[in-house]
Amino acid sequence: MSTDPRQERTLGQLVASATQDISTLVRSEIALAKAEVSVQVKKAGVGGGLLAGAAVIAFYSVYFLFTTIAEGIQALGLPRWASFLIVTVLMLLVAAVLGLLGVKKMKTVDPTPAKTISEAQETVEAIKSAVEHPGTTVPAPRPEWDRPGLPATVAADATAPITPAAPSSNGSASSTPDPSRDA
Repeated sequence: MSTDPRQERTLGQLVASATQDISTLVRSEIALAKAEVSVQVKKAGVGGGLLAGAAVIAFYSVYFLFTTIAEGIQALGLPRWASFLIVTVLMLLVAAVLGLLGVKKMKTVDPTPAKTISEAQETVEAIKSAVEHPGTTVPAPRPEWDRPGLPATVAADATAPITPAAPSSNGSASSTPDPSRDA
């Protein structure tokens, strides 16, 4: 019988610990997804702002375009309507540049949280592997808060000799439980 208190946890404690670990894992995956998507939302916001600026300037330039046409028909003289035309062309050029920048920025938006999806797939594969091959996956060390009264690392007893388990009469290993298989 072992004297290590970590091996004497009840089934309820193990289930509670597993539930807490899964809850922590899910929360961290959600946090990763939020962080990844927020970057893409910021890009979309900048692109949308540039497109809105282009739309506003294009809207006001239409007013100047019509004013230019009206002044040109009325006066047919270069000085007054030419100035309105220059302003109109300048505003349309600015709107075109803002529109192109906005479209370019919108094309860089990738709303798919690729890192979160790959992390979730790795987690699912690790869980499937642990279920299919119990005992082969090395469990993570218990956190410090879950070690009441235990030192941070448990030193092996140097005086006890290590002997291999002798096979039993039915060909399997001895019936003593293997502590490394407790996950």
